[in-house]
Amino acid sequence: MVSVMAPSSLPSDATDSTPSPDFSSLPVMALRSKIVEKILDNRVTLIIGETGCGKSSQVPQFLLDEGMEPILCTQPRRFAVVAVARMVAKARGCEVGEEVGYHIGHSKLLSEGSKIIFKTAGVLLEEMRDKGMDALRYKVVILDEVHERSVESDLVLACVKQFLLKSHDLRVVLMSATADIARYRDYFKDLGRGERVELLAIPTSTQQTIFQRRVLYLEQVHDFLGMDSGFVSDKHSSGLDPSTEAEIKPEEYKLIHSLVLHIHESEPDLEKSILVFLPTYYSLEQQWSLLRPFSSVFKVYILHRSIDTDQAFMAMKIWKSHRKVILATNIAESSVTIPGVAFVIDICRSLQVFWDNIRKKDTAELVWVSKSQAAQRKGRTGRTCDGQIFRLVSRSFFNKLNEHEPPSILRLSLRQQVLLMYCAESKAINDPKVLLQKALDPPDPEVVDDALSLLVRTQALEKPNTRGRYEPTFYGRLLASLSLSFDASFLILKFGEVGLLREGIVIGVLMDQQPLPILHPFGQEFLFKEYLESYFGDDNIVFTGKKELMFMGNLCAYQFWQRVFKDKHRLQRLEQLLDSDEPKATHDLFPKLEEEWCSFHNLVQSPLHNVSDIYEDIINALHRYRPKFLANSNGIPSYYDPYEFEHTCFLQSQPEGGVGSNSDDEEQHEIVETTTCVALPFVASNHFQCGAVAEKLASIIKEIRIHYTEDTSASEQNIVDSLGFHVTNGVSLCRFFINGTCNKGSECYFSHSLQAKRPVCKFFFSYQGCRNGESCFFSHDLGPSAPSISSSSFCSPEDEHPDATLFLKLLPTSSDGCVLVLDDHNSHFSSNLCHYCDPSRIISTTSVPQTSIFDNYLPGVRIMWGLSHPYHTIVGECDIPWRQVQCVLWFVKFTNGEGLDKHRSLLRKFFEYLAIRIFGDSLYEVRVILTMNNLRFSQLQVEKLARENFFFLTESFPFDESSFGSFADTVNTKKPMTVSRPISYVFDIHPPSDLQFGDYASTLHNCLHGAREF
Repeated sequence: MVSVMAPSSLPSDATDSTPSPDFSSLPVMALRSKIVEKILDNRVTLIIGETGCGKSSQVPQFLLDEGMEPILCTQPRRFAVVAVARMVAKARGCEVGEEVGYHIGHSKLLSEGSKIIFKTAGVLLEEMRDKGMDALRYKVVILDEVHERSVESDLVLACVKQFLLKSHDLRVVLMSATADIARYRDYFKDLGRGERVELLAIPTSTQQTIFQRRVLYLEQVHDFLGMDSGFVSDKHSSGLDPSTEAEIKPEEYKLIHSLVLHIHESEPDLEKSILVFLPTYYSLEQQWSLLRPFSSVFKVYILHRSIDTDQAFMAMKIWKSHRKVILATNIAESSVTIPGVAFVIDICRSLQVFWDNIRKKDTAELVWVSKSQAAQRKGRTGRTCDGQIFRLVSRSFFNKLNEHEPPSILRLSLRQQVLLMYCAESKAINDPKVLLQKALDPPDPEVVDDALSLLVRTQALEKPNTRGRYEPTFYGRLLASLSLSFDASFLILKFGEVGLLREGIVIGVLMDQQPLPILHPFGQEFLFKEYLESYFGDDNIVFTGKKELMFMGNLCAYQFWQRVFKDKHRLQRLEQLLDSDEPKATHDLFPKLEEEWCSFHNLVQSPLHNVSDIYEDIINALHRYRPKFLANSNGIPSYYDPYEFEHTCFLQSQPEGGVGSNSDDEEQHEIVETTTCVALPFVASNHFQCGAVAEKLASIIKEIRIHYTEDTSASEQNIVDSLGFHVTNGVSLCRFFINGTCNKGSECYFSHSLQAKRPVCKFFFSYQGCRNGESCFFSHDLGPSAPSISSSSFCSPEDEHPDATLFLKLLPTSSDGCVLVLDDHNSHFSSNLCHYCDPSRIISTTSVPQTSIFDNYLPGVRIMWGLSHPYHTIVGECDIPWRQVQCVLWFVKFTNGEGLDKHRSLLRKFFEYLAIRIFGDSLYEVRVILTMNNLRFSQLQVEKLARENFFFLTESFPFDESSFGSFADTVNTKKPMTVSRPISYVFDIHPPSDLQFGDYASTLHNCLHGAREF
């Protein structure tokens, strides 16, 4: 099957991977003692060794075996982090997350006992920004693949060097197969008197166990294919030197296809695989489409950042019945050993991202690889068997390639990096102008100045006085705290200002997320379009760009998952909580049920969870800073509109014909069927407030475009004015007249006068922008109606002065309505409430047994003594008159020494029991107010705990201690502009639809009134 295989049980003709390798034969093993000795004796050690020599997997283990722990290892890519962590864990006989762990993006699998921890450079950079030197509390920091010059990698190197100057205990190891040795030695020459970078070169072993690699160039291809060498060179050569464009010709795909077929026919061992390097998703699709008719011969796997990690790891399988072909971008270029790769076909291109100053955004461009990149690709074979490398350029062309690719720090806008550095805790790294000049390749100061100009214009930075340094504003620190791209963070905060914060968070996450929740069958765009339209297909909402449609479709898919699948599971959990006779769903069964449900609805399980996890991180960051818009940000999701929404699955089986098949054994000629839900659309155009959210998205993306171009709009308007393009009777200029091709003459609807206004470019305000830039015929004029970012409102901190009336207005006003104060240990808050409302309407619970000390202490207040919270206070047998309760108050006080898990468990039970009580007794008007420290609220993820039980945060505000009593729970913070104060959080319950889930209230009523403690 030509596909990216979905994770499944392996058929009899496939194995998970190669047998456990014999590490003793690796070249690095011969230098084990010397490597450890040099790292102990020197603060910086550079290890150079060919790809496949074992340095990535073995050096950390050498150090751990010598007691040097913990050890941090960075890799340039997420896939490499996970792959190497799994390899090392397997070698040490442990599960990932135990002795060996990893951290990529917002996902981590490690424990307190982890001794070797793998991270991406981006994760380490963020930790150094937040924690300073504390982020490097390791005995050894290994920076692997240092030749890969991402912005994050270069900044990590610069920051680590700064901290090395302050700490003499840290050991740093740089590793690469192709690094420029002299440059790195020179970079660290100023560490200290008498110190130098120790170099260790791992020699290529001459043992027979080390496999051979043979490199062939374009002119040699005819020997394989029986083609005339001149014909091959003429047809497939892209130019005489690397200054030519790197566009891929259609003939080159055919050439690769011919090579794959010829290799297959001439190599009898089916376990020898073929790895093809291609630069883009499009090129992967083109090559895949040629191989698709040969599904009985090849198992084709795709390695691309949009492919789910678990799916990508299916490429590690060894096949006995089919030949494995891996189509990969540079994700497979370093650190990863794919078992059985005997042939590498390298098209010698890569996709390079640079800052397009015209479009004002990052843009990708095809370029020729460097010799260093080609060497890395060469190293993907010859690891587990002899290898051949086919470079699809001539030898003379290859010799003219650059030695190394230009570092990203010289190609990109550094606006986000500059902001993050200004927000760094450590003074050693919080001046970007200084730190960037200490990078291995310092960027042009003008680039830094441009970044500063943009950040000042968007009010993320300010200069308090003309002679001082720039400082991050509250808005700037808020942007930096969200751990997303600059555009995604900007979008989230703008959505917050217009009252759609939580929808904005999901869209912002989707902007940075790969892969996305909606299944994207590789090579089948028409099918993906159908899947997308089943979630967002409103013909009345027209986006200019495809990206916006993608974001909205995946937002609706995420919301559909929450409302249909997650709400069902939440209700089932509540129903089982108090019913000891009900069989409990096992923890292991739920993920399988969810995976099956996702498959029915063309969704991918892991991206949904990734979006959900990052969502929580972002909402908790906002609770730490408390921007003004958060106070009135209604947390009831738009996916509860309309209440009457329901979805009943209508499942239908059909023959499997797409990508992602679970069938791996065509030799048995089994007819494989897949089951999908055909109750379409899953989300109709009038559901989930799609129209309102889409309109806001289009408007905010327009603002993003404006904030990049605002400074140039005036000069652009001057140019337009000088050319004489003005409105003439409201008619736009004819574009064909300008080109001399208009054949309608005086009958043309558009103006043939140069005084006419050019029509507005519809792509200019899309997320991807207009690719024609200044050469576009259409106008990029912002126009007088375009909002100005610099004059618009921006995020400001919450007013720190509490207002008692905000709390009082939430208390019941009717004479028969009561306030229930839970777990008021010494009646501290109940006594203060007596000053503002009738004591006879206050019910207070406490775990303290009744004693004479409290006699006549609170006359009129009904005190429930000796009730443990939350079980006895909410669902246990007690005399609380729940029918009279209109407001539940809990002043949450925790001590720092009790542990987060205990606190979180208590809060979870509180919301669970209260949801059962409210649903079971139909107390839907009850309002819940939790008062607690905002940092603890964030730390314990209280909003998530509430949401999991159908409680949604509707407002929050500072608690007035002068009126209602002092609040003892305090949490210290050192982060600038974060706040630490008691906040009253107001929750309303939103019952799920009984149309969708049936009469769950009766079930919970029976559970509640038959409940017993267990």
